[in-house]
Amino acid sequence: MEKHTARVAQASLRYAVLTIAAVLVVMLFRIVRVNETTVALAFLMLVLWTASRWRLMYSVYLSILCTLLYNFFFLPPVGRLTIEDPRNWVALASFLCCSVLVSHLSNQEHRHAEALEQRRLEVERLYEFGQQLLLQEDLTALARTTPSLIASVFGIRAVALHLRSQEASYTSDPESRLPPALDLRLNPAQAETVSESPDGIRIIPLQLGMRSLGALAMTQADYAPSIYESIGNLVAIALERAAALERTSRLEASRQSERLRSALLDSITHDLRTPLTSIRAAATTLVSDPSLPDAERTELNAVVEEESARLDRLIGQAVEMAQLDAATVQIHAQPQDVRELFETAIDEMRSQLRGRSMDIQVPADVPRVPMDRALISRVLRHLIENALAYSPPSSPIRLSAASDGDRLMITVADLGPGIEPAEQPFIFDKFFRGRQHRSSARGTGMGLAISKAIVEAHKGGITAANLPKGGAALTFWLPLTGGTSN
Repeated sequence: MEKHTARVAQASLRYAVLTIAAVLVVMLFRIVRVNETTVALAFLMLVLWTASRWRLMYSVYLSILCTLLYNFFFLPPVGRLTIEDPRNWVALASFLCCSVLVSHLSNQEHRHAEALEQRRLEVERLYEFGQQLLLQEDLTALARTTPSLIASVFGIRAVALHLRSQEASYTSDPESRLPPALDLRLNPAQAETVSESPDGIRIIPLQLGMRSLGALAMTQADYAPSIYESIGNLVAIALERAAALERTSRLEASRQSERLRSALLDSITHDLRTPLTSIRAAATTLVSDPSLPDAERTELNAVVEEESARLDRLIGQAVEMAQLDAATVQIHAQPQDVRELFETAIDEMRSQLRGRSMDIQVPADVPRVPMDRALISRVLRHLIENALAYSPPSSPIRLSAASDGDRLMITVADLGPGIEPAEQPFIFDKFFRGRQHRSSARGTGMGLAISKAIVEAHKGGITAANLPKGGAALTFWLPLTGGTSN
């Protein structure tokens, strides 16, 4: 109602302005004496200006008004709406026809310009809509957001989407009176073009080639049929793209899983076979030669014991990684002394260190930190084993700890060749080994992946970096308070 009143007021104001303008032209040429042709041209220019700015009805009104004023004030007999000279009838009729024709042509141009502007806006909205659709790669998320996206971009009150693949419907307005899911489900098989129901609801089938993906339903809006078809095409393409991405992701995940399984089997097979070969050779020698000297017998017994322990560690790492992947490991955090933790880890690994120098640096102000002692000890052992594997046998290994705000930073540093920059982002991946040490370094390649999983279970993190003077430093951090979870 308010809009209607405003339009009436605007139209009344324009009619009044045109009337005043025509009267002013009459007053001007009543004062300044000119011939009838000049007056007619002046009226015609006023009509042309009106036609170029406003709608046809205003210029037609002005044409008729100017014709009457021209007849009354400038064609003899002046002061009467009659014409004595027949030639003036021709001039008057020509003036009126010319005015109306120009007004009509100008109005057509206006409509053409408005249509072009409307088309431009529609194309912009289609472009924006297409861009927004491309941001969604998950099929379910795309289906859930598409109705609301159409409603917001195109200014449509309510939109519903039905997917045949999921037999599910989504809507932008749950309270809207759109067709039920059954109607949307049946429609794509009944029509291949946009249709309109008796109550003004548009149904848009989502077709991709000869295959039906579903249907869209939306309340009436002032768009051309081609726009609705374009919306349907964009939605169909986006849905197929999301479905293709999901299929690709599943295939890639399957290939990745198969690759990891193959890598695990290869790694475990190789690393289990090495200690088993040593144990078998030592046991065969002990059994086949009872007269071995005591020194050689002792050495072979030591080989059996060492390789058995190594075999046990390899199996333990595989089980540990499986537990971490399944999220079955429980964190039991208690405040622990870091220096004591370092010393315990070194004592437990004394046989592996083989006299390697260990440098412990723990400032006196480092507080006791809540952690699962058994799990963090595993992390330390894995990091120390990594340093032993990738540094010269005679070089020292440094263990250090320091407080950094609300975190405890623990670093294991070695003097080896360091980490190649290209390999740095991957060293915490399962089964990864440095390119230069794949044939020489022992282990399954799971130690750092296990360490990362344990630290993250404590709500911490782990990083790797090269030292300025050579060597690598693996640093993990733990929250000083309240960071763990069960």
